[in-house]
Amino acid sequence: MTITATTDAAMEASQPTPTTSTQETVQAPRTGRPARRAFTAEYKRRIVAEYEQAPSGQKGRVLRREGLYDSSVKQWRAQIEAGTLGTVSKRRPRAGQSPEQARIAELEKQISKLESDAARKDKVIADRDAALEVMGKGVAFLEALSKKNKG
Repeated sequence: MTITATTDAAMEASQPTPTTSTQETVQAPRTGRPARRAFTAEYKRRIVAEYEQAPSGQKGRVLRREGLYDSSVKQWRAQIEAGTLGTVSKRRPRAGQSPEQARIAELEKQISKLESDAARKDKVIADRDAALEVMGKGVAFLEALSKKNKG
């Protein structure tokens, strides 16, 4: 065991150290999917300038090195030309329900549930009525048979 340990230590010392860490990483909730990247306005301007200055055969190299698509660079270029790069877009807030609207929605849901329960119970009652009618006819038939046999 000590021979193996010293041999492993000697092998590790002779091999170049890897540039990446061998420590375990904590898995994100979306395992297997790349994390969405956010780019600063400065980075976008620098990449667009570098992309535009690159000779026609070297533009793809810039994209591969940075892990980008040409559509992203085109979009950033359009934003720079429009003067909207770096500005925060104003998204419309989600329309919330007023307390009255929430109450109406709750009551409509409750009405729907009660109507479906009533329809289900009406079907059960109709089935029982049909069964009672069949049983009544059966009893009447048996009574008729017993009268016929007696008389």
